Amino acid sequence: MKDISYSKIFYYIILCSILLCGVGTAGDSEVILNGTSVYVKAGDTFDFEQDYSLHVKYVNPESERVWVSLSLNGESVADSILGRDEVFTYSSNSSPIFNITMDRIYYGSSGELVTFEPVYQYVDQRYPYNPDDETLQNKVPNTSENESQRQGVPFLNPTLLVIFALLLPYVYEHR
Repeated sequence: MKDISYSKIFYYIILCSILLCGVGTAGDSEVILNGTSVYVKAGDTFDFEQDYSLHVKYVNPESERVWVSLSLNGESVADSILGRDEVFTYSSNSSPIFNITMDRIYYGSSGELVTFEPVYQYVDQRYPYNPDDETLQNKVPNTSENESQRQGVPFLNPTLLVIFALLLPYVYEHR
């Protein structure tokens, strides 16, 4: 067998990790809301970033279902009727924009209050979004700021871990 130096193996491992880390993060969508809670009274509207809004049109107390409408710039783009723990999703050009789970309905003398949790909003690439512009910031904070920064640590990339596991016996064999 041909003798390969440790420096060459180390070089190839570094090269593979650089290439794989770039590939693993290239297609990820930028997160605006990351699993937060949203509360909307029946008949009211909640405004999201990029001129999206969620309107709770009707609450059926008997079936505990909610009719919601998602609008963009005031025009409805999707409607759905949701029960508890049912998920409403909206995509544009095969890219997810919203993933909203109806959590529960609270009933009171002033009407119904619907909670949606978790709520995820991703950047719609068709429209401008500047996360540093405070005038555009939503009133609802991200509940998990660290999760929106995921994929930044190269050694947690599963593909990279598999390659290291496959190369490890080779390195020990050729010592």
